[in-house]
Amino acid sequence: MGHGFQHIFGISRLAYFGGAVFAVIIILQYFEFPYGDVISSLFSASKIHISYGTNRTSSNCTTDNATTTLTSPQILLDSNMSETYKNASNLVHNFTKNESPTRDIFPSVNLSAVTEVHRKKQKVKVVSISEMHDILIHNRASSHPMKSLWTSRADQELLNAKLQIENASFNEDDRTLYPSVFRNISKFRRSYELMEKTLQVYIYKEGEKPIFHQPEAVMKGIYASEGWFMMQMKSSKRFITKKPKQAHLFYIPYSSKLLKATLFPNSYNRESVVPYLKSYIDMISRRYNFWNRTGGADHFLVACHDWAPDETRQFMGTCIRAICNNDVQKTGFELGKDVSLPETNVRYRQNPLQNRGGNPPSKRSVFAFFAGKMHGYLRPILLRHWENKDPDMKIFSKLPKVKDDKNYVDFMKNSKFCICAKGSEVNSPRVVEAIFYECVPVIISDNFVPPFFEILDWESFAVFVPEKDIPDLKNILLSIPKKRNHCGLQELIKNY
Repeated sequence: MGHGFQHIFGISRLAYFGGAVFAVIIILQYFEFPYGDVISSLFSASKIHISYGTNRTSSNCTTDNATTTLTSPQILLDSNMSETYKNASNLVHNFTKNESPTRDIFPSVNLSAVTEVHRKKQKVKVVSISEMHDILIHNRASSHPMKSLWTSRADQELLNAKLQIENASFNEDDRTLYPSVFRNISKFRRSYELMEKTLQVYIYKEGEKPIFHQPEAVMKGIYASEGWFMMQMKSSKRFITKKPKQAHLFYIPYSSKLLKATLFPNSYNRESVVPYLKSYIDMISRRYNFWNRTGGADHFLVACHDWAPDETRQFMGTCIRAICNNDVQKTGFELGKDVSLPETNVRYRQNPLQNRGGNPPSKRSVFAFFAGKMHGYLRPILLRHWENKDPDMKIFSKLPKVKDDKNYVDFMKNSKFCICAKGSEVNSPRVVEAIFYECVPVIISDNFVPPFFEILDWESFAVFVPEKDIPDLKNILLSIPKKRNHCGLQELIKNY
């Protein structure tokens, strides 16, 4: 176990500071299996959303021009976004009454398409990590190329890249990466090389701040992943192109956190923001022809707020959705197309990696640790079985508040295993924090898709415990060979 803790440093960098790594991993997900495998995974023509808005004519979208001919003035322009914010409550009121909103608020929204029947509560099948991988392989094998309205040079470049990736020479000798923590180190390496050499991303300029184009507003807290990603992408000179015809991918630069905070800060209705996003898609599909060429399949978004899976699954479901809160059984998450990102609590905006690391294993006095608010149904069960029941199991409710959460951080730095129990949602910032403080993450959250699932072999450096096995938690941890979950972490830390 001592040898294992030395290398958690590397994966902490991979999973925590995020921005640049998020960019390459998300794009790599698309790039490794372009068109024939990622974009079209689980898609059929009937599932593609082509947005026409209102008053759209058939001549709006052509193959010759980069922009569409605008025949209707009723488009959600940047200049009237602020008015949208002011009148959002009217929209919700009309929406809940099944009335049409005024055209000045969301002129191109079809509210009848937004209405959704509430999902009935039912028993959900628990999908293991190995079963998730089987689903991923199946999705890739059963996918078929989706036909776009017309082909482009970028399509051919991606197909060429796919061929090179699939035929990458198998080689596990690598002095900079540790092969055992990757699902396929050879394909990862070749994907990365081709990505840096070839990939071009176009960022839509449309959208008013703060919902769009303001990463500095989301650089701290548990949803900071989306802010750091946006900052890294917007400042990139390698991947960004100003010529959309040359782009392989199109980035929709919005913040799911700021969308809620700006429009409906006191609302608990996750569907309330859907008309706004639908209106934005209608706008860019009117103004450009790129969305409708593939039904949005070569577009991607990054969203970390709890609402993101629900708010994007209807009209943005054909996009590559890079989302933090992913349940493989819910919200339309599609293995092989969508991407799971880390949710991490950034405490220091100027230096997010500050205070990283922990004590060596020989000086870690705590066997297993958890502390947190009693969100959801699972954490009370964890406390009922283990709070004050065993001196080796330091299981608490929320710790007293101190500056920079020092008491919480000190526990993680001194623990061998850090319990990452789900709260109201399947994800928890503890997963990344555990790695950040060089503690083995013990994930208790059925059907949670861990970050970068397609790339990393999580079972080589983390522990997954089914929710039903909470009463046997200590025995499960004691039964793990000392090097089983530490060697992978060690090498990632050493090499990143």
